[in-house]
Amino acid sequence: MAAACLALTGCAEETKGATEPPATAPTAAPATQAPAPIRAEPTSPDAARPVEVLRVSARKVRGDAELTRMAGPALLARAEAPIAIEVQTQEPLGSLERSSSPEIYLNGERVGDTWAVPPDRLFVFLPDAKSLKDANEVTVAWLGNEAQTRSTRPATLTRQMLP
Repeated sequence: MAAACLALTGCAEETKGATEPPATAPTAAPATQAPAPIRAEPTSPDAARPVEVLRVSARKVRGDAELTRMAGPALLARAEAPIAIEVQTQEPLGSLERSSSPEIYLNGERVGDTWAVPPDRLFVFLPDAKSLKDANEVTVAWLGNEAQTRSTRPATLTRQMLP
């Protein structure tokens, strides 16, 4: 024991000629069971299923305190007429405390960072409406798992819906 103490921690202990008992043979490690695989139930908010869009709308950012805060000073400084695209999902988003996030896609392209506001609202901010088409397909997917979570029934955002 004293030798182990000296070797591992450098403590100074005298052995005074005492002999250590012989080391016992190591015992076999107990058999471990493999953990059961984690499976998300279809009703679980963490299940890999499409995030369906209930409705989509567009709002002016300026003049709205909540949207102004979310858009941030960097966008507001360079934006001519910033707009927020708001999506309400059919189901609550579930746990947002994970390494992925739900993202809004316009015409199949991720256009910026999406803000998630529980339980079922998402926002993405654009500096103006110039990049939008007359009719825009809006979908949602969890970043990193787009193939399994992309909306199967896209919503449409038209120019007539813009503020």
